[in-house]
Amino acid sequence: MQRRRERTRRYPTSRASAGVARDQVRNALCRWDLAVPDAVLVVGELMANAIEASGVLDTVTVHVRVERDQVILAVWDGAASLPRPQQVESLREKLDLSEGDWDDNGGWGLAIVQSLCSAYWVEPTPPRGKWVCAALACGQERTC
Repeated sequence: MQRRRERTRRYPTSRASAGVARDQVRNALCRWDLAVPDAVLVVGELMANAIEASGVLDTVTVHVRVERDQVILAVWDGAASLPRPQQVESLREKLDLSEGDWDDNGGWGLAIVQSLCSAYWVEPTPPRGKWVCAALACGQERTC
């Protein structure tokens, strides 16, 4: 019988938490001998959005599990707002490349997540919050 491969951790709503979550997801995948090169980027983007949507005293939860040939990444936050990815087709009109504002062009994380994942969805958790989830195909080669 194969043991379940999953991890769930709660984090404070701090930008530093995104880096810790990326490291912990990378370490879990390495322990499971799985090659999922985009998982660290995806969980970082989901964490950044959850932290931004949350209040200072909230927590954010990250869940990673293996289902058949996929890795499921899920990030929970307590905000009521649902994420809305920007449309890549409108990228040129939205970017501000002026010298003073060139680095203030965020908000593309969900578009990145959608482009890297085989599936992306949101599961509301009444009375508050939601899980933002992504599925990625995984190989069986160690990448750490």
